Amino acid sequence: MASSAAGAVGVAAAQKAAAAAKEAAAAVKESARMLRWHKALAAAAAEGYKSATLPQGKATLVPTVCPAEASSSSSSSSDSSSSSSSSSKTKVVFEGRYTNFSLGHVWDKYNFLQSHLLLQEALLLQQGQQPDLLQPEHELQLRPVVSLGLDKPKSGPLDNVD
Repeated sequence: MASSAAGAVGVAAAQKAAAAAKEAAAAVKESARMLRWHKALAAAAAEGYKSATLPQGKATLVPTVCPAEASSSSSSSSDSSSSSSSSSKTKVVFEGRYTNFSLGHVWDKYNFLQSHLLLQEALLLQQGQQPDLLQPEHELQLRPVVSLGLDKPKSGPLDNVD
C-alpha cells in the first residue's frame, strides 16, 4: 500500500515537472523570438531603415531676422551682435515627405503608445497561456481582463429593465 502511494506521488511529481518544463520551454522560446526581432530591428536601423510612418527628408534651420534689427544695422558691431543673439529666431524648413507636417512630438507619443499597447497585448496573451507565471504582476497592476466565452449567460444588461 505504501508503494502505491509512493508511486502516485511520483507520478504527480513527474507530471508537475513535465508541466514546469513545458512552461519553461515556452518562455525560452518566446524570449528567443523577442531577441531575434530585437536583433533584426537593430540591424535594420544600422542599415538606415526608413520608417513608413515617420517623416523622412532633410530638416534645415534657417535664421530669420526681426524687422527692428534690420533697421538698426548702422549701430556698432558689438551692439548688433548682442542684440542679434537675443532677438533672432530660427525657422525649421523640412524638405521631403510631410513637408507641411512638423509635429515630431506627436510621432514620439504615437510610437510610445503603440509600443505600450503591443506590450500590454503580449502580456495579456502570456497571462492567458500561463496564468501561474504572471499572476503576481497581474494583481499588482490591476489590469482588467475580460474573459469571453460561448456559454449561455446567467444574466444580461437588460434583465433588470422593467
